Amino acid sequence: MKVVKYYEFAVEDQDEMFEKWGKYLEKSAKTPEKYPTYIFGPSALAKVGEYMKGISIMEVDNEEQLINYLLELSPPLKAKFELLYDGGKYVQAYMTRKK
Repeated sequence: MKVVKYYEFAVEDQDEMFEKWGKYLEKSAKTPEKYPTYIFGPSALAKVGEYMKGISIMEVDNEEQLINYLLELSPPLKAKFELLYDGGKYVQAYMTRKK
């Protein structure tokens, strides 16, 4: 399944975040089956302030991958995940039910 990840971390935590990110990249390269796959991003949002914020789209095979991801990066990372689904399939199903 595909998920959109909205993330943020405090600017004062960026050294810690980038250190954890580097370790995460090493681990996920060695055991990719344990972690989500990035389809898009991570991309930072053009905002300035106390927090670094951004989005990503990820492919997730199971709940364990999200849990492993969060355990590697949180804290300082805060993340929210939203499921994506095929809107075309929804329209088809809706039209079929209307008949």
